[in-house]
Amino acid sequence: MKLAPTQSGSFNYALAVFSIVYFISVLVVSYSIEPMHDYALYFRHWDLVLSGGDPWKKMEAANAYGPFYNLFAWLYAIDYQLPKLIFVSSWLAISIYAVNQFWSLSKSSGFQKWLYFIFWFFNPFFILSTVFYAFNDAFVALLMFLGLLLILQYQKKELGTIVITLGVLTKLYPLFLLPFISANKKQIIKYALLFLFLLSVVYFLTYLIWGISFTNALGKANGRDPALFSIMRFVDGAYFPSDLLGDVIIGLTNLLVLLGVGYVFKCFKDNKIEQHTAFLAGFTMLLLFYKAGQQQFYLAYFAIFAVWTMLEFKKDVPNVKAFYAVLLLGVWFAVMAGVVYPLTNKMDGEYLWVRDVIGLPTFLIQLMVVFFLLKNTNVSVDGKNN
Repeated sequence: MKLAPTQSGSFNYALAVFSIVYFISVLVVSYSIEPMHDYALYFRHWDLVLSGGDPWKKMEAANAYGPFYNLFAWLYAIDYQLPKLIFVSSWLAISIYAVNQFWSLSKSSGFQKWLYFIFWFFNPFFILSTVFYAFNDAFVALLMFLGLLLILQYQKKELGTIVITLGVLTKLYPLFLLPFISANKKQIIKYALLFLFLLSVVYFLTYLIWGISFTNALGKANGRDPALFSIMRFVDGAYFPSDLLGDVIIGLTNLLVLLGVGYVFKCFKDNKIEQHTAFLAGFTMLLLFYKAGQQQFYLAYFAIFAVWTMLEFKKDVPNVKAFYAVLLLGVWFAVMAGVVYPLTNKMDGEYLWVRDVIGLPTFLIQLMVVFFLLKNTNVSVDGKNN
């Protein structure tokens, strides 16, 4: 049976009311849940900031974040749950805006609209990552989301670059969005200089306050062992056939990331893919080979996907294969990171083997996403990426 959405004013009103009730309800529940996981570790850093100490000094709760993250210390001083509400609100804003925008697109079917609605509002991975764990990645995802909207939808690339730079100053990985702001050589230099200027000013001020210790965070993720959802965790695990070959592959992880992202940039520069597809495909390439493939990074990934769907489904022939492939990845995370991971007590004991294999199916789904993004795109013949 074909599901057809009602386009009447009454339905739009119902969707708006649901969004408001959902937003308030989630915030109330979030506030009532005591700090856990990474959010509880953030307090160590913020306590140091408030006491005049060094938030990047060596400690058990390693600080892998940038100077912009330190500003949350003053919100934490007002109420220890206030930063959490900011993080959760960030994700709720993305979800509500994405669903409402997607529902208004005529090129999406009723089935796709309802699937998208369920994906954003009832995904246990999103709920666990925000309501319970309160990952600061939700805030980074919002900055990336806003930056891409400014660049792609409103053509305000300078402002979008500034917003993405704030994301980099919170956590490093939004850096991989910068190559796709423009395919024009002169504009690439322009936006690169803007990025470097902002970065230099903030890091200089950071140096004046805390000294050179902020550099401890820059290579933190790269220095860690391969994380759960990275293919490198599978390569490093007991089920990969060769330890020697595994060590070689892991040693090449940074090169593989650069080659993958570089290939997507070449496709973008050669006008083989559109800009919104380049952003999503480029970030997929990053996560394909990134050694620190933690679950919270995928909050940012799906935020990019939200922007992609808004633009892709305005085309006469949207790329529905890529759409369903990314949704499949979202379902995979809903099951593995939202259900299996917490129910198996972080995959300890008899479930430890899951850590050695979970990166492989994740990698295969991501490969499918990249394939459909790069091979099933429709670039307009009268317009070039700029």
